[in-house]
Amino acid sequence: MTLETAALVRLLSPVAIKAAPALFKAVHSKLNPTELEKALREGMVMAQAQEEKQPPGHRLFSKYEPDFIPKFLHQFFQDSGVQAELQKPLTGAGMPDNALLEKKFLQVAKQKNVELIQSRVMPWIKEFTSTYFEQTNSYLKFQVAKERYFEQLIHCFDDVRFAGIAVEGQEIERAEKLAEIFVMPNVQGKAQTEFSFLEQGLPLEVQGDLQAQLLWEQRNRSRFASRQTSQPKISAAQLLKPSQVQRVVLLGAPGSGKTTLMSYCAVMLAQGKPELVGLDKTVDWLPILIKIRDLMKQPEINILQYARQMVKADLGLELPPEFFEHWLKDGRALILLDGLDEVAEEARRYKVVERIESFLGTHRRNPAIITSRPAGYKPDFFRTDEFPHYEILPFDDDQIQAFIDHWYESRFATKAEAQRRKESLRKALAESDRIKLLARNPLLLTIIALIHRYQAVLPKERHKLYDKAVNTLLTSWDANKELSNHEILEYLELDDLRRLMERLAYWIHSQGGTGDNEGGTLIDRDELLDQLAQYIQEMNTQRMKKVNRHQAKAEAKRFLDRIIGDRAGLLSKQGRDRYAFVHKTFQEYLTTQEIRDRQEEDFEVVLEHIQDHLHDPHWREVLLLLIAQQKRSNPAKILKEIFNQPTPYEQWLHRNLLFAGICLAENIEVTDESLVQEILKGLVELEANRSPLVPDVIQRRVFKVLCSLSETGYEALALQQLEAVGEAIDKVRLSRYRAALGKPEEAVQQLILLLKDEESLVRSSAASALQESGQASESVVAALLPLLKDEESRVRYSAAWALGELGQASESVVAALLLLLKDEGFLVRSSAVWALGQLGKALGSTAIPNPTTIALAQWIDQNQESEYVSHGITALWNILRE
Repeated sequence: MTLETAALVRLLSPVAIKAAPALFKAVHSKLNPTELEKALREGMVMAQAQEEKQPPGHRLFSKYEPDFIPKFLHQFFQDSGVQAELQKPLTGAGMPDNALLEKKFLQVAKQKNVELIQSRVMPWIKEFTSTYFEQTNSYLKFQVAKERYFEQLIHCFDDVRFAGIAVEGQEIERAEKLAEIFVMPNVQGKAQTEFSFLEQGLPLEVQGDLQAQLLWEQRNRSRFASRQTSQPKISAAQLLKPSQVQRVVLLGAPGSGKTTLMSYCAVMLAQGKPELVGLDKTVDWLPILIKIRDLMKQPEINILQYARQMVKADLGLELPPEFFEHWLKDGRALILLDGLDEVAEEARRYKVVERIESFLGTHRRNPAIITSRPAGYKPDFFRTDEFPHYEILPFDDDQIQAFIDHWYESRFATKAEAQRRKESLRKALAESDRIKLLARNPLLLTIIALIHRYQAVLPKERHKLYDKAVNTLLTSWDANKELSNHEILEYLELDDLRRLMERLAYWIHSQGGTGDNEGGTLIDRDELLDQLAQYIQEMNTQRMKKVNRHQAKAEAKRFLDRIIGDRAGLLSKQGRDRYAFVHKTFQEYLTTQEIRDRQEEDFEVVLEHIQDHLHDPHWREVLLLLIAQQKRSNPAKILKEIFNQPTPYEQWLHRNLLFAGICLAENIEVTDESLVQEILKGLVELEANRSPLVPDVIQRRVFKVLCSLSETGYEALALQQLEAVGEAIDKVRLSRYRAALGKPEEAVQQLILLLKDEESLVRSSAASALQESGQASESVVAALLPLLKDEESRVRYSAAWALGELGQASESVVAALLLLLKDEGFLVRSSAVWALGQLGKALGSTAIPNPTTIALAQWIDQNQESEYVSHGITALWNILRE
């Protein structure tokens, strides 16, 4: 754009901005005000540029200063007759009538007493209308093409398809609507210092020992990151807000939802809902979604040429020339570049970074997101001052709950059935910390939800759930049938992958623990290649097929680079030349399967692992999964072996007994009934023992172990033994046992009676226990209400908290809590505020102040310096939410 043209654009833009809305409102057009502004501006600029070529004194507005031109043209475009002519191209009625426009032009000049060079009026009108018509015609073609483009984007990316889970009913319906089940993840900014973790230096004691170095790195990585990161977590939707720097790099672990987020952004723009991803809803946005892995297959063309080819090949559309440029010029394109990590070679990755930087530099006005796994990403790819870096965080409890809500609300017509399924899945997650950890990964949560959806329950035995998840992730490695058809691997069959992962998991797990409940143990690439090559040779030898060391090593390298390096699955790259299982649970489960494979030849291998690793936290889950899969007389043999172990300080710590109880919670079938009785009797005696030799730390563990027998074949027997010594157990605690072990109704009735106990500690504990029960019946609420006036503050506190948690927002409950805002105890007042906040969700949205909100506002005003003031603000928000 020349300086003269730029000056004309600045001069005439205000005229176009004022004229476009009137034209837009008057007709039903596919164009939007922005495009009308552009067409009007382009027409005026071309007409004025033509005048600038005329000799001075022979131009249309020769007698007037440049500032006069926009005032005159504004008056011209306000004329209803002019607007009617300019609407013709928008309705398919052809070109405007130039003679009529010339007449209107001269009429405005006469009205304003303006002297024009009349011979230049028609040339100005012709240039204006031809440019305006050409631009509106092009823009209409763009809009028509955009509609088809959006239809195909929605068709391709709004259907989330799942394959590979062998559950009954899956073949009936294989897709979910992305827009219906999506939950926006949170992200956290990454400081430049976080990328230099490995540059901090290794301690002397681990130098020279590769495995020790890897374990040190893994144990200290999260601690270092938390110390360096000061940026708060935000919703990923905030990344694209106009107030933010709108070109970002988004890092995320395998299965964290990077690609799903990119697809969701594209679908929301295609559905006309840009505000759901943080963009201005008044702007006509166009998403450009590019898979970087596919882009690299065509290095000879630029990114826009590739985008056009991709749309033609993948969406079946032939776009008009300059289609993408139309949105890019105005900063109305959202550029989504997905999967930088999927470019295998580092040198090629640097080249694609150069292409991306050049492309984004040319189109700086457009927001952009670039995604990558942290593994293989280098901080010098994109400067953090120009491209802020963020990391996708695991789902928190609220996001898991939101996913479950979306999942079942979109699949069942009846609210009752959807609610029943939701509660069932929530309960299943709450009962297992290990499964809950898995659920923080969106991919693994989706697998869990799929299994639950088709089976209505999650398997009580965790190993059955893990088995289905492992099969699903193995299948994802062969989504394009490249393994089945031997397009990548020469010596490995698809059926070999599971056996290979089992052997690999056992070897990796044997290297040592990391102290991390989620991440698998890190393994160096060279060591991993050696192990894989050894296993590949052994597998082919078993088939009577000879593969030499060199061939096996080459096959192992292909497997690492083409399978693990390029796609999501069980094993993933975690850093430069570092690999690990995507989640420690899978490492543990597959380790168990390797032991079971060895067990087929000799059961002693199981007992040896018990002897070697009992009470080792790193092996705890492996042993439990191993024991859970035993049949016939094996569980009894294992339990006896556990009791026979010379565990230090067993007479005080009772670790063998507690572990045996945890084994029963796996619902194993023990043929020796006396052994079961011995375990339960030992646990119950500890529960009933109130001597200093059984401190709170042991009591808490005993309570957890006994409650974990819920829904197993041992819950009734455990409760029977507990009730037999009931006089020695705290009354509220015994009710908690009844609630956990199959008698929830009886427990609730007992707790209601205990609300009237003479001891205030019993009343307070009973209120808390009712809160934990989740039983929000009328009788429970009615029994709790009087406690808001109890003489003891701790009882009032517990009752308020319980009512808030149970969520029954009746008028009597709200009124009683409002009175509690004036309680003499500060913590009691705070609990009442918190309870009102919880109940606000059930009170119904209102924008009108009422007695509840007025009382809350007064409390906030009086307690602004308190750490509990957030309870009051949250309560106001919940009641007055939009």
